[in-house]
Amino acid sequence: MKVEVPDMTCKRCVKKIEEALLEEGLKAKVELTDKSISFEGEHELDRIRDTVAKAGYSIRVCV
Repeated sequence: MKVEVPDMTCKRCVKKIEEALLEEGLKAKVELTDKSISFEGEHELDRIRDTVAKAGYSIRVCV
């Protein structure tokens, strides 16, 4: 599954999100080039959303 993070603008943003996901034990790939986070399983969406929000960012589900 893939979600967009429209307010992710730099490598520092990527690092902050990656660290937050890692702290929660979530496996995901954060990409600045297309401002996205890719992860396995739709069941993780709520945890990803909550973790990214705690890091100060919002997500938008890609359709």
